[in-house]
Amino acid sequence: MKEKILDAFKALGFEMEELEGFGYGFEYEGKHFLYMYNEDDEDFLNLALPAVLDIDDENNVGFYQVMDKINSTLKYVKANKLNDSMWLFYERELFGGEDLKQILSRMILHLEAGLMFLRRAMASSEEDSEDASEVTDSDTDTDGKEDVA
Repeated sequence: MKEKILDAFKALGFEMEELEGFGYGFEYEGKHFLYMYNEDDEDFLNLALPAVLDIDDENNVGFYQVMDKINSTLKYVKANKLNDSMWLFYERELFGGEDLKQILSRMILHLEAGLMFLRRAMASSEEDSEDASEVTDSDTDTDGKEDVA
């Protein structure tokens, strides 16, 4: 099955680069994707967008909030933490006889849409934080005490 999938990628015009221990990497619209194969389950198809968001001490809570929002909102794309970053995955079972080119195209587009959703969620989260900061700043007097009207 791996060879059929690689042939479908080639038919779609992708240049696949074998990556030791990960599977195969390919580029689409400036983004690096991975086709991760499982030798034990050839009917399992897994594509990933690796390291789309890094976690650090400052955005720890926000990181998990965005990951939860992705996993509860999007249908086919799922976010997971791998090492110190968020990865987006699309996984599916192959039953045989499917049009692999169509399946791969849709998977790639869903992952790309997941990345756009992540970016919008991060921008919204940053705006909410800035708005909360502005409210907190305007509610205090110059002496640090809350203004009472």
